[in-house]
Amino acid sequence: MKKIQIISASNCNNCELLYNVVSTIVKSKNIPAEVEKIMDVRELAKYKTMKTPVLVVDGKVKHSGMPIPAPQTIEELITQD
Repeated sequence: MKKIQIISASNCNNCELLYNVVSTIVKSKNIPAEVEKIMDVRELAKYKTMKTPVLVVDGKVKHSGMPIPAPQTIEELITQD
């Protein structure tokens, strides 16, 4: 099972949007994954970025900052190894 994290320093609209898009993709495509939203500046520092939102899949940063990728691109990011 994949571990997907959406990380931000605060509850921003774009962070919420990315979380919702990722959650919808995981459910609709039956992707075995746990989706977690984290609001913690220390978590951002671990990944050496301050651009939010950050999409992390299995410990690897797949995207950070704006603009948020299209849903098809997000699906590719969370399903590729």
